[in-house]
Amino acid sequence: MSAAATTGSTDSAPASAPAPDSAPAASAPSPSSSWLPHYMQHSHSRNLTAEDTGLQQNEQDARRATDVWSSASHSAHAGGEESQPHGIKAFFSSVKEDSHARSEAQAQAQAQADDQHDRKAGGGMHSLTNSFKALGSKVHEKFHNGASRFSDFVHLYKEVTLDLTDASRHPELTKDAHLRRDNSLCPEEVSFIAARKQHVIDSGALKRFLQLPDDEQIHPDDIPIIAVGGSGGGYRACLGYLALIEALQDEADGLWDLVFYAAGVSGSCWSLGALYTIAQGHAGNLLEHFSHTSADHPLSATAINAVARSTKGIYFQLGPILQKMRAGSVQWTPLDLYGALTTTHILLSRSHPVTGKIVLPKVTAEQEAKAVEKHIVKPGVEVQDDQEPLSDLGEVFPALKHEWFKFSNVVQTTGIDRGLAPLPIFTAVRHERPWRDWKSPTDPFDEIDQVKASEEHERANAWWQWFEINCFETGCDELEGWVPTWSFGRFFEKGISDIKHRLPERHLSLLLGIATSAPAGPLSAWLDTLARNLPQNAFGNQIQKWSDSWAKKNPKGVERLRSHHPVHAVNEPNPFFGAEKEIGRGQGFENSPRVHMVDAGMSNNLPTYVFFRPHRNVDVMLLGDYSSDVQKGAALDRIHEGGTEKGLDIQPRVQLPPLPDLTPELTEEEKEKGAKPKDPPSLTAAEIAERFKGRYAQVLDARPVGREQMAEWERAKAAGTLEKWDLDDYKVKDGIIYNERHVPLPDHPATLVYLPLLPNQVQPGYDPSTAPFSSSYNLCWTKEQVDTIRTTGKANTHEGLETIRTVVREAYEKKKAARINRTKVAAGPP
Repeated sequence: MSAAATTGSTDSAPASAPAPDSAPAASAPSPSSSWLPHYMQHSHSRNLTAEDTGLQQNEQDARRATDVWSSASHSAHAGGEESQPHGIKAFFSSVKEDSHARSEAQAQAQAQADDQHDRKAGGGMHSLTNSFKALGSKVHEKFHNGASRFSDFVHLYKEVTLDLTDASRHPELTKDAHLRRDNSLCPEEVSFIAARKQHVIDSGALKRFLQLPDDEQIHPDDIPIIAVGGSGGGYRACLGYLALIEALQDEADGLWDLVFYAAGVSGSCWSLGALYTIAQGHAGNLLEHFSHTSADHPLSATAINAVARSTKGIYFQLGPILQKMRAGSVQWTPLDLYGALTTTHILLSRSHPVTGKIVLPKVTAEQEAKAVEKHIVKPGVEVQDDQEPLSDLGEVFPALKHEWFKFSNVVQTTGIDRGLAPLPIFTAVRHERPWRDWKSPTDPFDEIDQVKASEEHERANAWWQWFEINCFETGCDELEGWVPTWSFGRFFEKGISDIKHRLPERHLSLLLGIATSAPAGPLSAWLDTLARNLPQNAFGNQIQKWSDSWAKKNPKGVERLRSHHPVHAVNEPNPFFGAEKEIGRGQGFENSPRVHMVDAGMSNNLPTYVFFRPHRNVDVMLLGDYSSDVQKGAALDRIHEGGTEKGLDIQPRVQLPPLPDLTPELTEEEKEKGAKPKDPPSLTAAEIAERFKGRYAQVLDARPVGREQMAEWERAKAAGTLEKWDLDDYKVKDGIIYNERHVPLPDHPATLVYLPLLPNQVQPGYDPSTAPFSSSYNLCWTKEQVDTIRTTGKANTHEGLETIRTVVREAYEKKKAARINRTKVAAGPP
């Protein structure tokens, strides 16, 4: 499925890329490969031996696997002798001669088998081999003694194929899954809540945090359900969220032990993915890891080579994509590749497997480079004169682990099933555009009400449907459906997974690729981000005026233009395909064989939506916001807007005035000359403390108003003032109110503590919103920069700790009083 390559930046994409939920194009666009390791150039995946009939029978799939990397890597190292292609047989010969990996007879037999196989495959494969005949001297030198790395790539396809049937590694291959069409909590989550409450009691965390008397008896019903959320914002969000968690774990009197849910949007999902795998739940160790590994961009040659050099590194980099291709139900996209490469880079830790401490290289850069070019030699092994016996490279380049890449594994590995850790939640959204008809040309399923379906497709406005991926289930409460997370990625039909094609659990890399896929968002997200960050001066005002003027002149095209997706979202099989339909739910989405989800930051940059899921009954939400506009008040507006859509009235307890803009105004002369906006002045520690006083922990109260909204809607319907497509009734189902979009409305009040990443007096020279290295799009951070945001984030948490303590105490006392009152009522009059 080769295609023309696009630029390597995740911020650019071909303008003609199809929008999410549209039928996939015949060929997927490929990312630029200037960052690919050289030994992946012009390679192809194929059968390993002449006897391996299973791979011979799947030659078409092998060629498809080749296309992923040939299309992604053909431009790497362009120009010069080093970029010239080489023959497969010639390469095997060089491996035989230079690495002593196989005997001469074995190499010759393999070369003959290769040639016979190429000819059997027809002109295409044989032509591909012939096109690699020229082997430049630099390429030969590059691969000299590099058999182990090439062998990893060659063996990749076979291992991925075996993975599809290996029930010892993937026990879920013995199980089938069903789509659950209700919004109750799954039994596993119900059990988790009970276990977590018991942990709170046993650990004494609530007593410690609220400084309660030793003889205070904690009743399970009195324990506040606390959730901690992190926003999007690239590495700024990833690192800032970890700084918040570290403060809650180590310096907040046991507060982390009171947390039931930890959710993230976009970059904060990287935090959770790494926290629950390589860091074994310890944010401090993870921040140390980032301080030593974040200097390299995840898509740089250095980063990708570091992963590929590790044990089975290529398997973890490419295996998820090849496995998806082998399944055959959906096409891979560049964002799958993006997810695989970024996740493997993030999870390749330098930490010691026992102590958890960072193991720094004990060799020089020159020695390390030489060792990589030759062999990584184990202690006691006799080596040639030109090799470096670096016995400690096993710690410098530790291996990735299979168990890290199955999200469901964290239930046992972190003790979630025993209540020892919060439940992690990734978020994503699907763009519901009512004018789109999701019906597949080959779809056998019909609408239950053709008139109703037609009216639904006339709606003018698009909206976002929130999905969550937790270690138990994946689904959407608006679509009222959930499947086990280990089954997401399988083909479903009529609510049952395909029993003939059971697949292993989707790789964590691909799940994080979905959750962090900001490049796949619609134009509106890019435009809104631009608008929020325009300078509040004459220059910014003029741009806004031009934009408003154009919108007024083109009202019909604005909505659809803003809803266009320049970059294709990730393809996944739709677990709702062919499932039971209900009027007003899904807008015919059950007719689509695919689902496309993108970064939840397209809808709201905080994960409050999943905390308000019915029956979770979260009492306190601690919301770390690492958006670029936290000093402009836009985030609080988004919280309010999100609450309205969810049937909540969210109001701040204290109305803070907007922060004054410190950016100096341009003079008229400067404006005429087109001068750039001036930088705001640097603030002293005292000025920072005064400017942001009372803003590090802002309290908001969320009051359910779903029943009020329902009554208002019913009055409008009776008066005949509703638009023709707003005919879906509000309804009450299983005790949950659903609005006209079938969004379930919570009936449990909550208190939100908003924790924005602001400048802090501990580091007067650092403004997280404006520092160049702190940009949402920067994925290269030095150790000093990681330490900077870590220090500021922890200091901000300390600034708001007493506010958090007050809110948690309020929730505890309220729940305790309600329980006592229920007991009195149940007992009756004395």
